[in-house]
Amino acid sequence: MTDSAFLYTLNPDGSAMIGYEDYDVDIFDGDDYEVTYLLDTENFNNLLHHLNIPLNRDTKKLLKKEFGQHFDSRKFEEFCKEHGISYERNVRIG
Repeated sequence: MTDSAFLYTLNPDGSAMIGYEDYDVDIFDGDDYEVTYLLDTENFNNLLHHLNIPLNRDTKKLLKKEFGQHFDSRKFEEFCKEHGISYERNVRIG
């Protein structure tokens, strides 16, 4: 693996996508590996509430601070489970 990126997109309807992409992953013969979590508006707001992150702040920066520069999926999933936050998880290799 050569690099990793933290992904965050806030959609116009208030829903969000959070995740990460690893580039040039050896176990996938050099393919990229991307994991994204899609949260509808209600669940994204619930996530921000439980993290004490106001929506008008630098949300991406604060999410990185909470879940790590390269996004700790396990920590994110455990946090969501603990607080009843639902998401749709997607994985893409290629």
